[in-house]
Amino acid sequence: MSAAPKVIRYKFGGALGNRMFEAMLAHSLADRIPGLAVTGPRLAEWGLRPPPLDLPPRHLKLLGHKVDVARLAYLLREDLIDGIETMALGCRMELLPPLALAERLFPPREDGVATGDDALLIDIRAAEILGPAHPAYRPLPIAFYERVASETGLRPVFSGQVADDPYSEALRARFPRADVLPNRGPMWNFANIRRARHICVPISTFSWLASWLSEAATIHLPVIGFYHPGFRPDVDLLPLGDPRYRFHLFPAGAWGGTAAELDAAIHGDEAGRELTREEVLRLAQPGLAPPQAP
Repeated sequence: MSAAPKVIRYKFGGALGNRMFEAMLAHSLADRIPGLAVTGPRLAEWGLRPPPLDLPPRHLKLLGHKVDVARLAYLLREDLIDGIETMALGCRMELLPPLALAERLFPPREDGVATGDDALLIDIRAAEILGPAHPAYRPLPIAFYERVASETGLRPVFSGQVADDPYSEALRARFPRADVLPNRGPMWNFANIRRARHICVPISTFSWLASWLSEAATIHLPVIGFYHPGFRPDVDLLPLGDPRYRFHLFPAGAWGGTAAELDAAIHGDEAGRELTREEVLRLAQPGLAPPQAP
């Protein structure tokens, strides 16, 4: 009689980007820990239908972002537990699966708009985060988009949550000749980001994943909100070894969603500044000594 399989079951919370991270973490752990089978709810947008498996009684639960993979492997190997239940997002570079596995989970689609080599696709996260929805989410300063567009010489193209709100109206006023792609739903927007050659990422797990999975030449990542190690040290979505990324530093701090903060995002002059790779490394890993010259 064969032994029952060790099982990891993921549960969902949040919008599509968070659900993708939750499912991806379970598959990433199963890829690293021999004999671990994945089960959980369907992710219909991507056709993910894990087999229905019972979660063993002896299991532990994962939450948050930090996961000790070596410890989990030890507990499973020594038969101290038989399963894992996870609602963890695992938004940390060391927990991401190889790109080949991520692309099998979330394969490229044939739809979406190819914006061209001369375009800077600026994905917008707005809607509820214009107010006090979450301290780690916020609209990016419009001055930041002006700086990046000016420094790169690229043609701004906006996608995502550009709607009828004061922030979106200000974007249209400040970039009157910019194209605004139609919002045909999350999967369409994901495909647009993934097909772009140059991307400016908002504070969004959804947009971060689409950019990471893209074949972009450059990805502009603002170090702000939950991307900022000084504000969320439990999160690490700074791909230091990926040459596509250019990092732009902003002050760390919570977003309160007040009228004054929104006005500053629209009319203020805070545009951030681009960081060197060494600066990003020291920001993400403050205990490291500076690299030595050869």
